[in-house]
Amino acid sequence: MSANKTKKVRWGDIYYCDSGNMKGSVQCVKRPVIVVQTNKLNATSPTVTVAIITSVLKKVGMDTHIEIGKEFGLKELSMIMLEQLRTVDKLEELGEFIGTVATDEDKVIEIQRGLKFALGIPMKTKQKRTRMVMSLCPHCREEFINVPDNIIKRVYPLQAEKEPCDKCKVRYGYDYLIMKRYKHNEQRRDS
Repeated sequence: MSANKTKKVRWGDIYYCDSGNMKGSVQCVKRPVIVVQTNKLNATSPTVTVAIITSVLKKVGMDTHIEIGKEFGLKELSMIMLEQLRTVDKLEELGEFIGTVATDEDKVIEIQRGLKFALGIPMKTKQKRTRMVMSLCPHCREEFINVPDNIIKRVYPLQAEKEPCDKCKVRYGYDYLIMKRYKHNEQRRDS
């Protein structure tokens, strides 16, 4: 019985894979691959969807080519080719575990964006939410609350000591986190 039968295959894990002989531009032979199938399917399916990893760095500017380094267990700087997806048998084709990218949030996001591009899934541009912390008296806090785009939250709900208001500089209040609300389903307008 293969050791892979008891191995838990997870999204972002990197394994060696023997994908046999293929023709044309399809990558083959024993090489690293990264698991790109959801963990819900990984838990129950005898097969797993993977993307090929190569040490030949070509067309590095493509949205589907993600650089990946030694910090993930690889022998050298390599590249995930997200346009080269394939389904492999966990027991027959998936070999030795190399590493994982699941703990690197930036790399995970980069791979997810590349997969969406490769599969034609529309991508939302994630706006960076602007935040600020201000000490506000009740009067000035109401001004911020009355703006529908604002989200106002107490920074320290148990804060007992009041501080001078950053807006009016006359009255006293508590620290509040002020953020802009995301606008869902709004078309991007180019100025």
